[in-house]
Amino acid sequence: MALSRYSAAMNRIVLFLFVLVNLLRGEDGNVLGKAEEESYEGKIIRITVGEKDLSIGQSFKFWERTLDRAEAEGAKAVIFDLDTPGGLAFPTGEMMSQIANLKMPTVAFVNPKALSAGSMIAISTDRIYMTPGSTIGSSAIVNGSGQEIEKVMREKLESFFNAHVRYIAEKKGHRKEVIQAMMFLNDEDQSFGELVVKKGKLLNLNSSDAVKLLDDGPILAEAELKDLDAVLEAEGWSRSDLVDATPSAFEKLAWWVASVSPILILLGLAGGYFEFKAPGFGVGGVISVIAFSLFFFGNYLAGNMAGYELAAIFVLGLILIAVEIFVLPGFGVPGIFGLMMAVGSLVFSMIDGVKWRQYEWGSGSLLDAISGPAMYLAIGIFGWVGLLYLMFRFMPEIPFLNRTLLNASLAEGTGMETHEGEDSRVGMTGEAQTDLHPSGKAEIDGKIVDVVVEGGFARKGDAVRIIKEDGIGILVKKV
Repeated sequence: MALSRYSAAMNRIVLFLFVLVNLLRGEDGNVLGKAEEESYEGKIIRITVGEKDLSIGQSFKFWERTLDRAEAEGAKAVIFDLDTPGGLAFPTGEMMSQIANLKMPTVAFVNPKALSAGSMIAISTDRIYMTPGSTIGSSAIVNGSGQEIEKVMREKLESFFNAHVRYIAEKKGHRKEVIQAMMFLNDEDQSFGELVVKKGKLLNLNSSDAVKLLDDGPILAEAELKDLDAVLEAEGWSRSDLVDATPSAFEKLAWWVASVSPILILLGLAGGYFEFKAPGFGVGGVISVIAFSLFFFGNYLAGNMAGYELAAIFVLGLILIAVEIFVLPGFGVPGIFGLMMAVGSLVFSMIDGVKWRQYEWGSGSLLDAISGPAMYLAIGIFGWVGLLYLMFRFMPEIPFLNRTLLNASLAEGTGMETHEGEDSRVGMTGEAQTDLHPSGKAEIDGKIVDVVVEGGFARKGDAVRIIKEDGIGILVKKV
């Protein structure tokens, strides 16, 4: 009987893994499955970059997918409509490379500001246009809190970004000296025609300065244009071909799912617990599978670190916990390692991938990266404990819930009995018919019933006494 319960537990875990993989991959091998979206073929794709977009991991995930689609489906061009004070350097640096390598024309429209990381996006495009009075520049590298970085790390980061930005600026035909003046402090004054950048200052260009002509062209921007229609006209494109890149309903749902991670953890734990309490019932297992699958899926699409690897670690942790419960009770090591793997995978799956890369590069803190996920996990666990308390406290007093669980268990042949109108069996003794670790079957008063043993383990043939019986189950103690 113990082996049958072990087999049932393994089946639940396999089902979870199957559902998870299909959610993450989709039928067509794409992370989003076959969500219906308008084709980008022959279209001009506008990507709007707003105030906070460059500081949110899910934005970069969405833009990456959008640019991949644009290239795969044969879009005519991509326009970045920029109104941003900046954001995170490293994911922006990765986005710069993707933009610069696109095989279609790209345009930046500064409307009305592209500062810091926003200016890095702009210089990755083929041409830059600005609205009258708009601003671009001030691209100094700071840490995730906006503070100065210590000297050694600053030198390391500036060396990397200097080479990266210089390469992209040259590739796109922008003045690398201008871009460098936006990002790095200089030990002496710099001049670009009549424009002078003082020693120890960063270059910040307004629209009229950016379009000033030097001998071989404008300082940075092609022209001052009042609106997007003027940009389209300047490029010779039609408004009718313009398509706004917007998250699909599927993506929005996934982002919302990620935001309710504590609730999904609570439901996953609660479902798993009640599946264990009433094996064969199935509803608890299904709830657990769905909750944890949605947890990993939503966090993956939200730009967090969830993915195949962490999902696999979580499943392996569950397997080790199952081994501890059903195969090697009392040994301890599989259960401890399984618990560590399961908990660790949940925490790391909620870490913002952007914040983690910031930490790896030394411009962010580990505490900043893991504090939020750890709090989410704690909320989920304490919520689960609270839910169990309320259910144990009040479920026997709620006829519908009590009867539903017990009748379902009886229908599956678990052997659990209702005792409405009968005297309590607390104090009765019987004999374990299977190993109890901690659950199994025992013969009580001539009937085979499902029990859970206090202390975690009892062997087949051990004498047991009922110490508690309620609408959830029967708790026994070795005599």
